[in-house]
Amino acid sequence: MPASKATSDISSDGDEMYSAARESVDQDVSNEVQDSSTNGKFSHHKAQNSIHSQESDSTIKSSHSSLGRRSSHRKSSGNVNALVQDAIQRRTSLKGTPINEADLNEVSLDSDATSTPSAAGGRRRRMTVSNRDAPSGMRQVPLPTPPKDIINGLNVLPHESEDTLSSESGHQQANQGHETTTRPARSQTVGSNYDLLLARLEVQNNEITSDPKREEYEEQQIEEIRGSFERVYNEAVSKGEEEDIDWEFWSTVISDFNTVAKTHPKELSKNIQQGIPPALRGMIWQLFSKSKDPELEEQYMRLLKEDSVYEKAILRDLPRTFPKHDYFEKDGPGQQALFNVVKAYSLYDTDVGYCQGLAFIVGPLLLNMPEEEAFCVLVRLMKHYNLRGNFTHQMEAINQRLYQFEGLLKEHIPHLHRHLEAQGIRASMYATQWFMTMFAYKVPFNLVYRIYDIVLAEGTEALFRFSLALMERNQAIILSLDFDGLLHFLKNEMMDTYKEDSRGFVRDAYGIKITPKKLDRLAKQYTSEAARASGEAEVLDTLRKQNKQLKDSVKRLENSVNQLNTEHITVANRLIESKLEMARLNDENDALHQQSNELKRALDTLPAEVEARVKEEMEILCTKNAALVERNSALEEQLSYMESMIIDIKMKFAESENERDTLRRKLGDMKRLMGA
Repeated sequence: MPASKATSDISSDGDEMYSAARESVDQDVSNEVQDSSTNGKFSHHKAQNSIHSQESDSTIKSSHSSLGRRSSHRKSSGNVNALVQDAIQRRTSLKGTPINEADLNEVSLDSDATSTPSAAGGRRRRMTVSNRDAPSGMRQVPLPTPPKDIINGLNVLPHESEDTLSSESGHQQANQGHETTTRPARSQTVGSNYDLLLARLEVQNNEITSDPKREEYEEQQIEEIRGSFERVYNEAVSKGEEEDIDWEFWSTVISDFNTVAKTHPKELSKNIQQGIPPALRGMIWQLFSKSKDPELEEQYMRLLKEDSVYEKAILRDLPRTFPKHDYFEKDGPGQQALFNVVKAYSLYDTDVGYCQGLAFIVGPLLLNMPEEEAFCVLVRLMKHYNLRGNFTHQMEAINQRLYQFEGLLKEHIPHLHRHLEAQGIRASMYATQWFMTMFAYKVPFNLVYRIYDIVLAEGTEALFRFSLALMERNQAIILSLDFDGLLHFLKNEMMDTYKEDSRGFVRDAYGIKITPKKLDRLAKQYTSEAARASGEAEVLDTLRKQNKQLKDSVKRLENSVNQLNTEHITVANRLIESKLEMARLNDENDALHQQSNELKRALDTLPAEVEARVKEEMEILCTKNAALVERNSALEEQLSYMESMIIDIKMKFAESENERDTLRRKLGDMKRLMGA
């Protein structure tokens, strides 16, 4: 039979077995929960749904040995469906089996937890309840652990025990040349620090329970990831690289992530800490975040065709986003994909719009998956991992995270916290970029990928571990610096110590115990202080408004006083000018009085002078008049003579004219006579 035909048949059989097994498990669990609700035996049935018996152990052992026997066959044929079938068989063998008390007591979290079965039944419906939060009368049942032979069968850390991890951490700490302060001893081993993983799983399960469509999308996602997993496996087999990946474990995770996370959280956490294989990273990230959403992918394609008001800002910031990475070089496919995803999100979430930090979150996603899938993961991170609160106008989430970080720093490294306080360094001055970009800003990608592995599995709360690990690793340098050098170091050089040691970074982060309860306590403190600060801010705002009103009133009065002073100065100036004018007028009046007196004196002497002068002038005028009369008489005589002469001349002229007419007639007569 051809290999492709065999693969198709095995895949079909595996899907049918998986569906049948799931229906069987869900039906049996539902029946058990209903029985337990009537009989009041929640603890017994919870244990039945959560852990495996000695009988199931042998089944799983045989399943794992079968996986080992078939590994050589898979290498030659490239068929990964056998792994999926074994995972399905393992799952069907684990339901409804009694638990021994020793197994129940093997694992405990930071605080013991009880599990309350849901009436809906089936997987993804376990709810952990802290013993401290439970009513005093409730029977407290510790969270069960899988039997040791199952743990050994999974073989997630074949060459490294918890003691080895702890010893390596201590050895590395001893070899750090710049670190002089010894770290406090960790009573909690690295592998067992998985409280955040379980808390994140519970949140996702509650979401799926409340949204039936999400469950349908999850099934589609598992099928698609299973197909991608098979393709990657076949490619690895063809290249001879299949030995580098624990295909059995990751196939089990892909087949039923929820069951693996519930029943084997330690092993899952250890494998995540070791690093998700690069070939599987993109699909595992989508599996962890449950981001598969066909409707959202279609919406993304529609959003690409629309225009965003933030396009200019996005294009301006693109050259500054991962400028040294080849994939994001100028005008390359990486920049275009980055632009598409960020622009689409600015249209998808108009309240947030665009912030440069979004591009740094999207970059690592695009390096591991297509842009439409990266968009779906981004939406999940923003909505369900509460990154959105980092980018809203109030930035309430980032403020809370910075408060929680300072509280954790004060608790874990108090002397370092005191030093930062003494230097006036607040977390907002250096840690904001860590939480807003999930360390993607100025951090090597080999470290960013490891951070994303853990954040997508455990939630953004895991960022506190990495932040504290950085602070603890660099505490000797931090304690030796003052404000200016300290702020520069915190912003730019913190990651140098882990640049080539991603494994040590993760190990140190998991050496720090952070529980959801502790974070919730700090969140409540922040909310309380924020509310109190808000109340004080309101009072202060009221006082500021009143003070502003008083200042405005004082300002108005000062303006009035200034105006009155101006008017007073104007009036005073006018008064001075008036006095000067009056003095001038008095001088003029005196001058006029003097002139008037002189005129009066002149007027008194004037008549006699005028009379004498008139007489004199009259005599002169009379003399002139007499002369003129004589001259006039002479002229009149001359005129009469000339008139008579003119009359004579006119008479002579008339006579000459008559003679001329007579002569003309005579001449005419002569001409006629001569002409005849």
